[in-house]
Amino acid sequence: MADAPGRELRRRSVIGGLLGCVFGLALPACGGAPSPPARPAPPLPPLATADLARLLPQAGLRWLILARPREIAAVPWLIPSIAIVAPEENLARHARATGIDLRQVREAAIASYAGPAGEARLYVARHSGDPRTIERLFRRRLTGKERRALDRPDVVRVTGDIGRAPHALVLLGPDVVGVQDGGSPQRGPARVASLYALGRLRRSPTALSEGPLAALAARFGPAPVRAFAPGPFDGELARGARGLLAAATAVGAAARPSAREGIALAIAVAGDFSTSGEAASEELLRAWDELAHGSFGHLLGLDAPVEPPLATHAPDAVAVAVELNPRALARGLAAATGERIEEMLR
Repeated sequence: MADAPGRELRRRSVIGGLLGCVFGLALPACGGAPSPPARPAPPLPPLATADLARLLPQAGLRWLILARPREIAAVPWLIPSIAIVAPEENLARHARATGIDLRQVREAAIASYAGPAGEARLYVARHSGDPRTIERLFRRRLTGKERRALDRPDVVRVTGDIGRAPHALVLLGPDVVGVQDGGSPQRGPARVASLYALGRLRRSPTALSEGPLAALAARFGPAPVRAFAPGPFDGELARGARGLLAAATAVGAAARPSAREGIALAIAVAGDFSTSGEAASEELLRAWDELAHGSFGHLLGLDAPVEPPLATHAPDAVAVAVELNPRALARGLAAATGERIEEMLR
């Protein structure tokens, strides 16, 4: 009887070992082999986000603006003019509300699209913020119909209403964000941007990949601000530029800092000018003069350029180049679009 506690202890040890084997504890007494280490998941293929213009579809495009804000803000003599259009407190408020500091945005694009669900405007930026913070702040603004989808761990889409307007957010990797205002949240340009990034629309032309817009982009080169609008133009637009837009295939503009601390602006109208280039360039110059000396042109300081405008022509485009006073241009832009910019920076 004195050995009863020892027998009981050995019995419990055997039972414990058996239970350990049954429940996969892999005790050495069971003779079980250790589990093999889990294989690491293969790395995801890189997203195609190196060029923001290649995230924007050409189909349905009405107009497009491409800019490099951080590069522009790095020009010392432009800082006072930028502050007139976008005061520091407005930029700081926008950063707190969205998680995106526009002063640190390397590249940005704004594009307008026409579609069955109405006009959609897409804002795309290469940012330096935290994607989780950007998503959280966007979802905080939604008032209904919120939906979230993952195409893969680093491609997040969030849709919903802000007020009565549909909106969509797309996060592409650690540094690219797109926000769509209006249109179809599920089938609009924000969704198309995610498909381009994933490499699923290789045959679908992007905004500047072909046609007259591609030719204008090559003509302007890597200017820090570029704007494009594809033709054909009809109605009031067709009568623009003294009727030149009626036969135009596209129109574009580019702005860059000049060596004399001005803004070098180039405006080009694309089309077939193989037999009418000189006459068409003169008409474009007259159209510029009419704009510059009108009330809107006077507001922007177009009637007092640093250098007078110069017209040029080629078989596929006519153009006007002019150098403007940045301070006068900034004051005019602030007066003309101040409320709109204020609303965008909220």
